[in-house]
Amino acid sequence: IDDKTAMIRSEIGREASIRTDNIDYLKSCMEGDIPKLQEAIKTETIEREETTNGLQKKVNEEMAKLAETVAASKKNREETEEALLEMLKDMIARIKGEIENEKKDREATEETLVGLLEDTCSKLTSATQQIQ
Repeated sequence: IDDKTAMIRSEIGREASIRTDNIDYLKSCMEGDIPKLQEAIKTETIEREETTNGLQKKVNEEMAKLAETVAASKKNREETEEALLEMLKDMIARIKGEIENEKKDREATEETLVGLLEDTCSKLTSATQQIQ
């Protein structure tokens, strides 16, 4: 019985030693690895924040450029519209002037024709009176 007891005690001692070694190993892993994991998580968080900030800055810059482009395009469009409006006003004024000139020419031609017709009628009336 003493041999068996000694053997069981020896086995229990080995098991206890193995378990103690395992616990020590786990403690050392936890004490070493957990801080490393925490540091890695902290570093990755900082990197993500920097990346996010960089992307946000780039998006803001692109939005500012887009706003400038839109404003420049709007200004160009407005200037083009104003130039076209001025050209149309000039064309209308020129066409009105040409129409007025044509009207004056036509009235002058009508007056000349009426004068010629009146002269012709007068001459025909005189000629018919002389014939009678």
